[in-house]
Amino acid sequence: MSTLGDKRRSKKYLQDNAPDVPLIPGFSGSSQQVEDLEQAATEIGFPVMLKASAGGGGKGMRIVWESAQLRDELERAQSEASRSFGSSDCILEKYVESSKHVEIQIIGDKYGNVASFFERECSVQRRHQKVIEETPCIFLSDEVRREMGETAVRIAKLIGYENAGTVEFVVDVKTSQFFFLEVNARLQVEHPITEEITGTDLVALQLFVAAGGNLTSLPQMESLKQTGHAIECRLCAEDPSRDFFPEHGTVQLWRPADGLLGPGRNIRYETAIQTGSSVSIHFDSMIAKIVVWAPTRNLAIEKMANVLAHTACVGVKTNQLFLQRCLLDPMFQNPRYNTSFISQNLDRLLRRLDWGERESSRQLITAIPSLFIRKLPQYLPRGSCSRRPFRNVRKQFRNQRYDQVSVHCDVITGDWPGETNAPGEHEQPTLCLWMPAPPQANSQCEQVKLIPLGREQISENEKNQKENAKLLNKAAMAISSQYNYISNKLRHMADDSTAPVDAKVIRWVPILETTPQGSSTSFSATLEVSINGSKVLAHCVTPCSESGLLNHSQVVFCHIPQLGTYIQFHRHSLLSYTEGLRSTVKSQTDEVQNDTLAPMPCKVLSLQKGIGEEVKVGESVMVIESMKMEVSIKASKEGRFETSWKAGDAVEEGKILCRIA
Repeated sequence: MSTLGDKRRSKKYLQDNAPDVPLIPGFSGSSQQVEDLEQAATEIGFPVMLKASAGGGGKGMRIVWESAQLRDELERAQSEASRSFGSSDCILEKYVESSKHVEIQIIGDKYGNVASFFERECSVQRRHQKVIEETPCIFLSDEVRREMGETAVRIAKLIGYENAGTVEFVVDVKTSQFFFLEVNARLQVEHPITEEITGTDLVALQLFVAAGGNLTSLPQMESLKQTGHAIECRLCAEDPSRDFFPEHGTVQLWRPADGLLGPGRNIRYETAIQTGSSVSIHFDSMIAKIVVWAPTRNLAIEKMANVLAHTACVGVKTNQLFLQRCLLDPMFQNPRYNTSFISQNLDRLLRRLDWGERESSRQLITAIPSLFIRKLPQYLPRGSCSRRPFRNVRKQFRNQRYDQVSVHCDVITGDWPGETNAPGEHEQPTLCLWMPAPPQANSQCEQVKLIPLGREQISENEKNQKENAKLLNKAAMAISSQYNYISNKLRHMADDSTAPVDAKVIRWVPILETTPQGSSTSFSATLEVSINGSKVLAHCVTPCSESGLLNHSQVVFCHIPQLGTYIQFHRHSLLSYTEGLRSTVKSQTDEVQNDTLAPMPCKVLSLQKGIGEEVKVGESVMVIESMKMEVSIKASKEGRFETSWKAGDAVEEGKILCRIA
């Protein structure tokens, strides 16, 4: 492990003892001086890759495209390597742009026997970390696959390797030539897909050889073969739309796919996550591994996409939808896809949900959170609402049931995936007006009018007022017009041309979860809803909260398998919505646009600029760390850099990191 576990030592050992093993061109010296590395990079040719010598997992890795970047990138790589592995030592190699990351699983015993368990393809990466792995690699020819396996076994036998391990290679897509990358002297995250296609328990086999077992004594080792196709996806708490920035918080609902897509039918979930689990900032962002097997690659891709879509991980942003888009992207279907797959197709992979002709369906979905809250008291256990004021009064009771202003009304906003808003802002609100049912009506079907509240809905009278009120705050004017629009809709509902929507709960199944704290702090259920005759399945959860207090909205999370992800809705009463509008006016008039806030709890690693120093747009001013990842904070405008923090300080989420004055 001391020889092969360190990248520099392993390369030096192979150069001396197995010169026929192909190595990536790189700097063979041990110097960490920028001048020496710049000279080596110039001789090798840019781009080059900096790597932590003592570890992997994407930590301490940087691509350097030109000489001017080398100093800063080396500092970042060394800093990350030191904190992750206890050594700041980095190596420098030629970066092969159009390449695949392919690794061979091996196990060796103390008798000199080494077995190869074939290859894994790990080319779908972000931040140099794998997110999708598959086996077999359909790009490899039988000859190249055999040569790579033999090379991996030869390297392990050369050193007398005892243990489970992985020999990693880079494969040039243009030439199909492979180069030795490194040896990971351990079982890796993605080992389950090898177990799936070989039918071998690698963990048990690792313990077997550690206890002195002889691989040749196992009959199954003589007939190892690849059967079918397996894929693993790493579910990570991160936001792909924000450069995969790590996320944290509480998992409000964890529900693996069920039925034919549930665990046990060539489908594996490996996770400690459950409803109520806290995703901390102190660990890596991966929260679950999902593994599927199928007879063919196409079937495995289809199965994995369906499993991901039906897995409810609600409350913390994840890469769930992003993984589905990667799997179903045409470029992923091409065997020649490489490690640049995500970076080259990022815009397409991050696109908004494409509703197309189903734009009306999107509008209908906004009725689900309102319907969920409306029906919730009927399904709650007796006594669970004992603290609710006027609990003996029927929910949505109206003394003047035919008074048009007295209609039950919700305002629904939603954070739709792939659609970025400013902090605190949500998607265009929708007014949900529930029609009063006749006294004799006994149907479970209700009618609701769904009216979008767009900025364009300003009367001509208000437009004239706006022209004449030059000094009136623009945000306040927009909010005032929206308030008037809602008021007019309520007062003149009979004249409104919006067609009502039929909404009905077909099936309501409470989700009974045991949280790490022992008692649930939320209400959740699986709903099958009919909206205008279309059936929609949704896993809904709402945290117990003090909703209804002035500007407090009620949060409703809805995981909808048809969409493949969840939507965080905010259900407002008219009072809480209008109070929230007042807060919006205040925030838009405050001069906070120059401030950069901490996106999550973090630690300041270094200040790149001095206090009062002039900075330009895009220049790095600070480096912070969170969830084992370094993040460079860059100036969004020109001005003077100001901060009250110093290196080593811990900063709470939402605090001002720095200001460009």
